[in-house]
Amino acid sequence: MCMKISDQQPGTSIGFILKGYPRLSETFILNEILLLEQMGLTLHIFALRNPGEAKVHDKVRQVRAGVTYIPDYFWPYFWAFIKANLLLWWSRPSLYWQAWRFAVTMSVRHWSSSTIKRFVQAAYLVQNHLPADAAKQRSDSKIDRGQDRVAVSHFHAHFSHGPTTVAFFTSWLTSLNYSFSAHAKDIYLQERDFLRHKLLRASFVVTCTEFNRNYLQHVAGKEAIIQRCYHGIDLKAFAAPAIRLFHTSPHILSIGRLVPKKGFPTLLQALHFLRRGGYQFRCSIIGDGPLQYELLQQRAALRLADWVELLPPMSQGDLLDYYRRADLFTLACEVQENGDRDGIPNVIVEAMAMGLPIVSTRISGIPECVDDGVNGMLVAEKDPLALAVAIALLLGEPEWAQQLGRAGREKVEREFDARRNVEQIAATLRHATARNPRSRTARLRPSGLAVDTELVSQ
Repeated sequence: MCMKISDQQPGTSIGFILKGYPRLSETFILNEILLLEQMGLTLHIFALRNPGEAKVHDKVRQVRAGVTYIPDYFWPYFWAFIKANLLLWWSRPSLYWQAWRFAVTMSVRHWSSSTIKRFVQAAYLVQNHLPADAAKQRSDSKIDRGQDRVAVSHFHAHFSHGPTTVAFFTSWLTSLNYSFSAHAKDIYLQERDFLRHKLLRASFVVTCTEFNRNYLQHVAGKEAIIQRCYHGIDLKAFAAPAIRLFHTSPHILSIGRLVPKKGFPTLLQALHFLRRGGYQFRCSIIGDGPLQYELLQQRAALRLADWVELLPPMSQGDLLDYYRRADLFTLACEVQENGDRDGIPNVIVEAMAMGLPIVSTRISGIPECVDDGVNGMLVAEKDPLALAVAIALLLGEPEWAQQLGRAGREKVEREFDARRNVEQIAATLRHATARNPRSRTARLRPSGLAVDTELVSQ
């Protein structure tokens, strides 16, 4: 039975600001949107880019929310951006210049034009896609389909960098509340002072691990409202097989974008050690990315072509078949020199839900999900020998491996049920949309945004 959320203003939407939509790698966002809609919320998606991927999840067709694309490339839309910004400046010059000067200050301070770009996009969104006076929307305002304008009562952005920067300036220019979800790379590769402003001005912030929550609370201080909410999965879709038997040649599965933080070079080196030790196995690595050619070369150099296959990204339905056929799941996540890292990779939660034992690394939020020796094994990052030893232990003791897999399914049922976790977000969004649109902004300007005036006066 769906939870009915009745506090949202009639005729308005919650504006979901996303970097790209739809994206095959962001299943957790798609699931969140669908669940929020099932719980009675009306959403409208503002995407900064159409990824144009060849494959999309079947469930995208179930989304009822309309989609508006905000141009993400400046020069092809130069005059459209200039026109929108000039019109917005003309209609509210004081507010526009205050926000503009802050954007310029942040860009100069961090030697980056991205903040100005996001400000320009926010102004474009406000001028072209919100009602004429978005700051004074009434509860009976309607969506003007003919003018492609959407009555929005609250904005929620996913990822704390670009999309949240657009939400930050949209809120500044309209006095509408906003919130955001912070995940991994977007947290740790961002300038802390601007991140602090975004945290303090937000109605609330959601993040997917306790590790992230502690970091964000440290950056923002006690004033920011930050809640931990695991992504979770659809437990019905990821149902563990009733019987799972180890194959004679065990099947090792690993899934993720082929980028450095996923640790696939370490995994290939670990598999090479296993082959030298006489272990029989086959491994499927599913994903694509900038390291694909390098990994193919490494696989050839280590003579693993007969044991390791590299497969392209696939839909969730196709992935389920690989989860069912696998005997063990591994992901050798690592922290990069610039701080980039995963939170809790969704594929680890999915594999646990399917009853697979996990071998991963002891970084970031992964220990919140994988309990070493209980539902999987954790080793030090960037250590192929330790990874090989952990995998070998599970390959050599299939009954224990299956016990770990069963324990993993039980933990996912307790803590990573998507519906239960999204209900927390829905309740918080309901509270945010029921409040006076100006309340959060007005309360924070004295304590959280007084710094803005100092910054722009320097």
